[in-house]
Amino acid sequence: MIEVQINGAKERVEPGTTVSGVLVAKEVRPEMVAVEINGELVPKGKYEALALQAGDVMEFLHYMAGGDGYFYHQPRTG
Repeated sequence: MIEVQINGAKERVEPGTTVSGVLVAKEVRPEMVAVEINGELVPKGKYEALALQAGDVMEFLHYMAGGDGYFYHQPRTG
């Protein structure tokens, strides 16, 4: 297992766990979020192949429909 941070919470995941794998495990629809790893936006086309590394910080940016179209950053927990 490796330790990563997901939306502000430390978690342990299997080595080789991809961005897509985390989204599936958290029941998050990929089309409803953008994902940052270590402060860098990850292109949706890389979700299936990009594996998390020990110490990575992953954040989900939830898109809010309507309004001005800006991303809403989910508040950190913990």
